[in-house]
Order: sequence, then structure tokens, then C-alpha cells
Amino acid sequence: MTPRFEWAGIGLFLVISMAAVALTAWQAAVDRAVFEPYFGPMNPTIVMVGAALVGVVAMAYLQGNSGIAVSGPGDWTRALAIIAWTVPLLAVAAIVADLVLRYPEDTNVAMPDALRFYPAIAVFVEVILHLAPIAVLVAVFGMPTALDATFWRIAIPVALIEAALQAVYADSIGTSIFSAVHLTVFGTIQVWMFWRFGFVWMLGFRLAYYALWHLAWGTARLELLF
Repeated sequence: MTPRFEWAGIGLFLVISMAAVALTAWQAAVDRAVFEPYFGPMNPTIVMVGAALVGVVAMAYLQGNSGIAVSGPGDWTRALAIIAWTVPLLAVAAIVADLVLRYPEDTNVAMPDALRFYPAIAVFVEVILHLAPIAVLVAVFGMPTALDATFWRIAIPVALIEAALQAVYADSIGTSIFSAVHLTVFGTIQVWMFWRFGFVWMLGFRLAYYALWHLAWGTARLELLF
């Protein structure tokens, strides 16, 4: 990808961000407690607005200087195909780990709050744990041109951020080790999706995973395991 700046791309990113802010405000009005494990006592809506501003700056930098776009020029049918076969494999691995290692009962936010919470938190995670760090590392190492050393210098550290956080806050050694490995793979794939297809598809990858792990299995596990 060659460097370019597209106002349409930033406009799309703003729409995504505003949707996340609106969902956050809605959920906070219903029950803000679901955000406390992530934001503590801070106002969730204000945090999400701050994340959106960080995201706009990071995305504008990447789009204008590195060629990474909000929705890139890659073949969207290929992006969908990758999500269609990769996400279920990752979700099945997590479900098996849950069956064997048993994550806590409150691992998943219950319905109907989940329908507001997970799309919003997905945007937050992608901006703060992926988009912003990628922008910093691209500024340091430059833009990858292939699956080269530069790509791995960016992808692995970025993937390890979420993996480390999940591992540290896991409630057992087993779930900690699994989360670290699982999310390192997950995050590396996401960085590649971002580099190859754009932010929309990196976010889509996470939303598809959340639909299987947090929504579908999150509802079923309460009946099956508890």
C-alpha cells in the first residue's frame, strides 16, 4: 500500500467511533457496572470519547504516512473468507479451554447488555491496544512491505499487549497460559488483517469472535457449566 490520506476513510472511522460512544452511553445509562473491570470508576462514555480521539489521530497518521487505511484496497471477499474459517477455529479453541479449565462464571456479560457492551468495547480494544501501538511502532520501524522482519517487530509486541493483560488477570495458571498463547495468535492475525485489509476488517475479526465466544457461547455456558 502506498501512503495516501482519504477523508472518506476518516469519516468512516468517525462513524464507527460515534456508534461506540452511543452504545457506551446507552449501556452506562442501563448498567455501567459492566465497564468497571475495564475502566474502573471512570465515566465509560468519557473514556470512550477519549479513545475515539486517540483513534482519529492514530488512524490519520497511519493513513497519511504508511498506507494503512480504514478500509483498505484488499479483496473484501478474501477478508470475509479468512474471518469465516479462522474465527470459528479460535472460538472453538477458547470453548474447549473453558470446558477443560473453566473460566469464571462472570467471564461474559449477560444478554441483553452484551449486545451494547461488546460492540463498544471491541472498538475501544482495537483503538487502545492495537491501533495506537501500531501507529507508534510504524513511526519507529516504518511500514511493513510484506511478512518481513518489520511486520513481526510490530505484530508481536502489539499482540502481546492484550495477551499479557489477559494472562495477568486470569484466575488460574491454566487459563493464564492459554489466554497468553491464544491471544498472541489472535492479535498477530488481527495486525495482519489491519495491514492487509484495513481497520474495518481488524474490527470485524474481533466482532465475529465476540459473537461466537461472548454472545453464543457466553449464553450457553451459563446453562451448561453453572
